[in-house]
Amino acid sequence: MELSNQQQKYVNAVVEHAPDLGIDTTKTNYSRAELRQVSMRMKGKVWIPNWITHDQSRRVSRGVFSIPEITEHATVTTNVPENVAPGHGQEGDNLSDAVQDDLSEFGNVVVGDDVPLEVSEVAHDALHTTDAF
Repeated sequence: MELSNQQQKYVNAVVEHAPDLGIDTTKTNYSRAELRQVSMRMKGKVWIPNWITHDQSRRVSRGVFSIPEITEHATVTTNVPENVAPGHGQEGDNLSDAVQDDLSEFGNVVVGDDVPLEVSEVAHDALHTTDAF
């Protein structure tokens, strides 16, 4: 379902305030009490938007509403890397800080952040020196 700007603002507010309020954003069903906490943080009022409370397709049970857009938005938000420059990633982000060159005479040496500069200069000079060939 495509959300309006106001609906998206509320979803964003849930994702933003949920950690501070102890609300799990990996689920799709939210209680009235959880949504009221978010509304108080966002607007200073306990009123939950009508697009949630008055939509029968979102009603799971009394006082519980299905809002799958929160999970979708939270997943997208948390999976975006903040820094992609070498040396700024996090463990497991699949960003490489190393470059692999075809240095066949050196057995495919990988030069990364943990290799001393002198070693990479020696490999670079040997590869790009015309006398070596």
